Amino acid sequence: MKNRMFLSVIVAMAAVGMWSCSQNSDGGVTDVSNQTLKEAITNSADQVSTAMSDISSSDGYKVITSGNSNLKSADVSATGDEMFSDSITLADVSGVYEYQDSVLNEMHWGYSSYMYNHFKMTADTSLFIIKLPEKLAVHHPEYCFYKPQQDTDTLVNNFVITTSKYRYKYAFPGGLSYSLGSDIAVSDTAVGNLDIEWMMGSPEKPYSYASTFTFASGYAVGMQAERTDTTKLYDYNLSDGDQTLYDEMVQWSKDTGTGVYTKVHSLTIGDVKIVHTHTADSDSLEVYKGGELQQNATVTVVDNSNQNDSDAEYTTFCNKYRDYEITFDDSTTVLLSDLLGPTRDTLSQLFTSMHEMKFATHLVNYIAWNVYYRDKMKLNDN
Repeated sequence: MKNRMFLSVIVAMAAVGMWSCSQNSDGGVTDVSNQTLKEAITNSADQVSTAMSDISSSDGYKVITSGNSNLKSADVSATGDEMFSDSITLADVSGVYEYQDSVLNEMHWGYSSYMYNHFKMTADTSLFIIKLPEKLAVHHPEYCFYKPQQDTDTLVNNFVITTSKYRYKYAFPGGLSYSLGSDIAVSDTAVGNLDIEWMMGSPEKPYSYASTFTFASGYAVGMQAERTDTTKLYDYNLSDGDQTLYDEMVQWSKDTGTGVYTKVHSLTIGDVKIVHTHTADSDSLEVYKGGELQQNATVTVVDNSNQNDSDAEYTTFCNKYRDYEITFDDSTTVLLSDLLGPTRDTLSQLFTSMHEMKFATHLVNYIAWNVYYRDKMKLNDN
C-alpha cells in the first residue's frame, strides 16, 4: 500500500510538470498557461463532447452498450447460479465457432433451464473466434442460447469476436479470477478491442474490476472498481491516445484507528481538475488548471442530495448525483452540466455499460461455457 501511495505521488508530481501543455484538436500543442480557467474548461468540455459524438455514432458504442436490460451486471452475476465452479482457459475453448440456426443438441443449464447449441466448430486455431450475425450480437444476444428464432437462418455471420486472452476460474461461493481480451470486427472492419480483468474473493482485495474498450478511432473508455474492508474506489476514464479527456474518481476510505471516513471526489476535464475532500469535520473544494491551484476561482457543489451517501459508485457527476458551479475570477459563473449538455447522458450510459459489460459476461462467456461443457460431456460419455 505504501509503495502504491508513493507511486501515486510521483505520477501526480510528473503530471503537474507536464500539465501546462496539452494537445489541441488540430494535433498541435496548446500552452495552457496562456488560457484563462474559463477558456481552458470550455475548450476541454468541447473536446469531450466531440469525442462522445464520435463514439456514440460508432459500431463500438453499440457493442458495449448492448445486452438485455434484465440480465445481471458483472458486479453481481458471480453471486448467482449463473456462475459455475470450474476453471476454463483459452486452450479449453480454442477454435473457430460459427452461429447456425439448426440445433445440434441441447444442454441442461442451471437448475431449470436449457441452453441450445447454435455454434458449430468450423476450424482449428489457438484463439477463440466466434462468428455470428450482428443483429444477434448487438440487439438479441439471448437468441444465441435458446430455440431458433424465426428468420435467423437468413442472417450472415458478419460479427467476429477474436479472443486472444481468456481465463475463467470460479470457486463457489465467491472466489473469481477472470480475464478477457477480444478484438471485434463487423463486416471485416475493426470495431475495437475489449480488455477485462476481474477478481473477487481475495483477502486483500475482495473485489477488483477493470475494463477498457479501445475504439477503432483511437478513443478509449475505461472503468475501475475496487472494494476492500476500508475503501471503495470507482474511476471512470475517457482518453484519446495518451491524452486524458475526462476522468472522474470517487473514493471512500476509513481510518481503522479513529473510524473516521474520508471521501475524495476528483473530476478532470482536459486541463481542469476539481478536487472535493470531505470528512465529518471538514470540507474543501479546489480547482486546478494545468496542475496549478486557481486562487481566484471558487467551486460549489450543487444537487448533492446526501453528502454522507456511502454508495460511492453513484455519487458522481456523470451519474447526475452532483453538479458543480464554477465562479471565475471575473465573477461570471457556469454550471458544468451546462457546458457538457447532453454529453453527460451519453457518458453515464457509456460508463455504466463498461461496468456491467453484458456483452462479455452474457455473450462471450456463455458461448465459451457452451463449448467447454459440450466437450466435457463428450469426454464423460466415452
